[in-house]
Amino acid sequence: MLVMGYHFSFSAPHDDILVAWFEHMNPLLDMFFVLSGFLIYERYRDRVLTRGAYGHFVLRRLSRLYPLHLATLGFFVAVGMAAHVGLIEAGGIGSRYDMGQLWTNLFLLQAWGVHDTLTFNYVSWSLSGEWFAYLLLPVLALAGLRMGLAGLVAVLALTLAGLEWASRDAVDYSQTWYDAKSWGAGRIFADFTFGAILFCIVERLPARFGSRPVGWMFLGLSIVTMFAGMGTYVALALIGCAIVCVALVERRPDSASPLLTMVAPVTILSYGIYMWHPVMETVFFSGVWKLVFGAPETSLFYLFAALPFVATFVVAALSLRYFETPAARAIMALGARRRPEGHVARA
Repeated sequence: MLVMGYHFSFSAPHDDILVAWFEHMNPLLDMFFVLSGFLIYERYRDRVLTRGAYGHFVLRRLSRLYPLHLATLGFFVAVGMAAHVGLIEAGGIGSRYDMGQLWTNLFLLQAWGVHDTLTFNYVSWSLSGEWFAYLLLPVLALAGLRMGLAGLVAVLALTLAGLEWASRDAVDYSQTWYDAKSWGAGRIFADFTFGAILFCIVERLPARFGSRPVGWMFLGLSIVTMFAGMGTYVALALIGCAIVCVALVERRPDSASPLLTMVAPVTILSYGIYMWHPVMETVFFSGVWKLVFGAPETSLFYLFAALPFVATFVVAALSLRYFETPAARAIMALGARRRPEGHVARA
């Protein structure tokens, strides 16, 4: 929801104030990738070391990510084609709707440093980076299984050294690695590796050291450091402490959180909200607000903004039930038919 609010704020009156406020919280985006690395490493670290098991893992991840990516990409390709032939007016025809970059978006390569701008459904850069991290999961698995925590720390140190070098000397995009998006695959892999390290720490600590209130305290401190300008490394270190505190609680038999259980029907829509909100942004702000109302500088914008917020939730819920889940099942069923006879992969 913060990401959605951030992107919607670019259409708001006095958008510079809102945008700057949201951008203070940039490390919270990295928190998602850290959590992703934690959970994926926990579940699959010993299940990607053979060709068959690795293929099954990749197919499962692809079945979850790709259908919605393809659907939202198709929407923006259609908008771009309509703009190119003059049917509609759209800003950034030569940049956001650059058809020459369609192939990198199709193959989820757009955040691997092949371009210096984001195109089509711009938020899909993070899918590209996640895909990069998934493909390199065997590297983390081997490092962790053969060298333990030290192996993962070594991978992270090498990754960060490379990213710092790229930020200062090798890349002309005028971005630090922790702000990077068009070459954000390395950023996500670093976060992903940090998540794997946190899992190894949690695995070694007694569950009694866990505490949800202390975890929330560390997260709150992290946000304070973000607004105080104390740097991404400090913020991520505190986020790591928060994750460890809460993950230790999750190891206990009685660890179920009533609050998280209650909000689960909404939180399960996170991926859909993330991917669909740029579509709603285009429809409601570039379409209705700009073309119908003329984009007036008025506080009524905030009342109008409730429409794309609600529409995003509704579309995400319908998409998950009637499109994403059936599509994922179809992809996995197709993969099962093509799997060699006698091969058994753990789901």
